[in-house]
Amino acid sequence: MSNPVLNRMQDQWNATTPAGYPTMPGYEVGRGSQPLPPPSQVPSFEQRGYTASDMEGMERAYAGASADAVDRGQMTYDDVIVKTALSLGVVILGAALGWFLFALNPVFGLGAMAIGFLGGFVLAMVNIFSRTIRPALVLAYALVEGLALGALSAFMELSYPGVVIQALLATAAVFTVTLVLFTSGKVRNSPKLMRFMLIGLIGLIVYRLLNMVLVWTGVLSTSIDNMRIMGIPLGLAVGVFAVILGAISLIGDFDQIQQGVRAGAPAKFAWACAFGLMVTIIWMYTEMLRLLAILRD
Repeated sequence: MSNPVLNRMQDQWNATTPAGYPTMPGYEVGRGSQPLPPPSQVPSFEQRGYTASDMEGMERAYAGASADAVDRGQMTYDDVIVKTALSLGVVILGAALGWFLFALNPVFGLGAMAIGFLGGFVLAMVNIFSRTIRPALVLAYALVEGLALGALSAFMELSYPGVVIQALLATAAVFTVTLVLFTSGKVRNSPKLMRFMLIGLIGLIVYRLLNMVLVWTGVLSTSIDNMRIMGIPLGLAVGVFAVILGAISLIGDFDQIQQGVRAGAPAKFAWACAFGLMVTIIWMYTEMLRLLAILRD
């Protein structure tokens, strides 16, 4: 288990051949389902009715450039990179709008933040559970989520000057280091690692919900994050743990994208990969903002 978007996507490409047809029992990528007949039983070209001109055409086709993954309609790493860059570009456009609204009037910014996070949640659920990959919905999610992030970033920058660029650089650093470690083979995805991430993610969600309920109901006058253990704020330890979970999630994302490319997944799944990576990166950025704010305090 890693990113739910890529988990569902992996189930779909495992159920289809690189050409997009349903797999049959015993199917393996690159291997036919039926054994080849012995050479003595294979009819010659003359017996099949081919002429000399047909043979010349076949030889020219054979000597030509072979079809690559793009020609076969399969997903490539370039597809994922381009779609992810496009999606993050839309996030930046939405963030610029959210920042402008907050600068114009903080009330507008708070409204944009609420609309953006609510709309982002709805669109995320639609993209996760929809059986059809819709690029327009992926870009719509990027836009509304960017709107919320822009307003949130403007608020955090007002409270902690310089925190936004620090959070951006920290997120980019974690993403780059994780990608380098994965591509170099230093770290690998494993069932144990994904189980750890699942348990940690559930614990983090429960912690955040419990904290919110206790503060809203008045049981606690301040956030649990402000509690100190051996002089260290609890929120700081939780923030570091959340960043580690985000890095582990990226490892799972990279691994499933790699499996999809190797399995010859259809090119349309590049949008699902871009969406999955975008969700993880946005989560990482918000955790970095939270962690840096605690360090400033």
